[in-house]
Amino acid sequence: MPIPTGKPAASMTQPSQPSAERGSGLWRDPALHRALVVAAVTLALVAIVSAVLVPRRVELEVGQPSRVDVEASRDIINRPATERLREEAAREAIKEANASPANYDISLAASISAEDTIDLIFDAIADERGKLGLAQQGAESQGGERAPRSADVEAAVSKLAAKTAADFGTNLSRETISTLIGLSQEEFDEARATAKSVAGRIMREMRVSKETLDAATKRASDAVESLGLPGATQKAVSEVVASQISPNLVLNPGKVEKAREAAIRQVKPVMILKGQVVIRRGEIATEDHIAILQDLGLLAPRFNPFMLGSIFVLVALLLAVIGAYLYLHRRDVFYDAKLLLLLGTIVVLIALAAAVICSIPWPGAGFLVPASLGTMLVAVLVDARLSALSAVVFGALTGLIAGGSFPVTAAATISGLAGTFCVTRISERSDLMRAGTVVGAVGALAIAAIGPTAGDPSISAFWYLGLINGVLSTVVTIGFLPFFENLFRMTSSIRLLELSNPTQPLLRRLLVEAPGTYHHSIIVGNLAEAAAEAVGADSLLVRVGSYYHDVGKMKRPYFFVENQLMQDNPHDKIAPTLSTLVITSHVKDGVELASRYRLPEAIVDIIREHHGTSLVPYFYHKATDGGREEGVDEKDFRYPGPKPQSKEAAIVMLADSVEAAVRSLARPTPGRIEGLVRKIMKERLADGQFDECDLTLKDLDGVARAFVRVLTGIFHARIEYPETTLKDFEAKRA
Repeated sequence: MPIPTGKPAASMTQPSQPSAERGSGLWRDPALHRALVVAAVTLALVAIVSAVLVPRRVELEVGQPSRVDVEASRDIINRPATERLREEAAREAIKEANASPANYDISLAASISAEDTIDLIFDAIADERGKLGLAQQGAESQGGERAPRSADVEAAVSKLAAKTAADFGTNLSRETISTLIGLSQEEFDEARATAKSVAGRIMREMRVSKETLDAATKRASDAVESLGLPGATQKAVSEVVASQISPNLVLNPGKVEKAREAAIRQVKPVMILKGQVVIRRGEIATEDHIAILQDLGLLAPRFNPFMLGSIFVLVALLLAVIGAYLYLHRRDVFYDAKLLLLLGTIVVLIALAAAVICSIPWPGAGFLVPASLGTMLVAVLVDARLSALSAVVFGALTGLIAGGSFPVTAAATISGLAGTFCVTRISERSDLMRAGTVVGAVGALAIAAIGPTAGDPSISAFWYLGLINGVLSTVVTIGFLPFFENLFRMTSSIRLLELSNPTQPLLRRLLVEAPGTYHHSIIVGNLAEAAAEAVGADSLLVRVGSYYHDVGKMKRPYFFVENQLMQDNPHDKIAPTLSTLVITSHVKDGVELASRYRLPEAIVDIIREHHGTSLVPYFYHKATDGGREEGVDEKDFRYPGPKPQSKEAAIVMLADSVEAAVRSLARPTPGRIEGLVRKIMKERLADGQFDECDLTLKDLDGVARAFVRVLTGIFHARIEYPETTLKDFEAKRA
């Protein structure tokens, strides 16, 4: 909240004053009072929030016993326990993923390897064929060349059998090797191509595992058979192909990683709730304990400048929002240290309640913070629009104290706004209970709706706390209102509305014992209310003050002309000085009566000040015999005062004088009414009756216009009915 400033500082050219005088003047400076209020409220809020958010220091190391029970200062995730659960879930997910065929893909490298191995096998056989001179011929010699000896062929077969087994891990039968050695070059090349083609196609297209290896081999054999090779060649090629059919599935790491991540996401965090004991006294600290305490910030030093600075900034910003509104829209409150103290007290009370309630180790505790209590008090005691703004401030403050909880912040803000709107049109305290039911219902609906929105449906189970909060906040508001009214010497709008009810005992007495004064007061109230609205004064206060301003006349009602009706005027039989004493004493009698009926101080002030120190002109002129008598002291014919100290009291003074004067006009035309109104106002102004209040000349003009408008409506001209018309009317009625 910006610190309200007072008048400009004195010029440096002014003569210096004694230090004692300067010091005493400083302490009486309203600007200093406002600054002290703002500073006190800010420090109080920082202290409250810090007590909740800044944890106490715990000196503890692994292997040491704890000297105290340590509780969690807020809800946090148990990181070590959660990590262990996630690691275990990840291991199980990887194990399951490895066992699932769906996570394996066909390896292209396996088909390439099979084809390459077949090439190497045929290359080895081709080498031996070349050595035997069979590279360009078949088993029988052609062109006169000598056929290889049987012994040489057998040696080559044995050598190839050993080589393929050693180099390629392939145990080809001697028959297959012998067949391939004995093929012509064309048949040999065809056998090579066929073996590579079939093996490559099977390894690329078929998912081969240990379980499906026999089926894959059978499929390869059928594929070779379908090509129509000679019997021995077909069998040899089939055996070569079958030797290279092997499991071709490889684990897909991406699918395994997705399964691992999904398993980790399924693990719900292990929570440590606020108030839960982290480590008990005497328990040996483990690495888990230390990690949790570090996450809570409980191992950090108690004095954390950054944390305290952040809290101060947040608190200052929240108060600045209120201060900016007051400066722009309610400067009367902004410059009133008493009202600032009232607002600050309400804010601190709500913050203190939030700190106490949120310290309860229960998930639903935050929904019991009475934010609506604060907004209802502000609406009733200060201003409804300011109350709506304070609902947002109370919600943010509550959420901050609750550790940044969005559900608590939202619930407090909504219930606070409901409290504001429900008390703006109440006329008595009993209406607050009905408002409490509405506030509770809104709070319950808010909590029920916040749960799914916040991603935690379990929050909705606390809906009943909103209802309890609303009703209890209203009950406490009713109890706190008299306390604040008395402590800060304020009069709430509810109290004024109650006092304006004609069934109030004092007003009923006034109606019965001084009916003329009662009706005069009602008209004065209408005049004063219109004038107050015209100049921005408290219209409700002036209306109610007008109703009670002449209650002192009940002590001697017939000494006042409006109550004499057809009776003789008792003033004709007593001296002017005594008449003046009787007339002026109604102010003192009214103050005594108001105090006996415990009327608010604001009403008592209006009763005391509504005549100021004005002259009682009729009896003064009677005493001086129209100015011919000398030695008459004017002071004896004046009211004791004090003069009006507020704009409201001055308006009631004028309304009282104007109503009585206009009522005495024989022909109250609009022009005569306005002339009389302005004449009376000039007399009061010249008499110095407004010297001690903040009523300006511009205000006086606005008041005069309002008076003339209302009085013209009251004393409007009436049509005079001709005598004949009246006789006809009476005849018809008969």
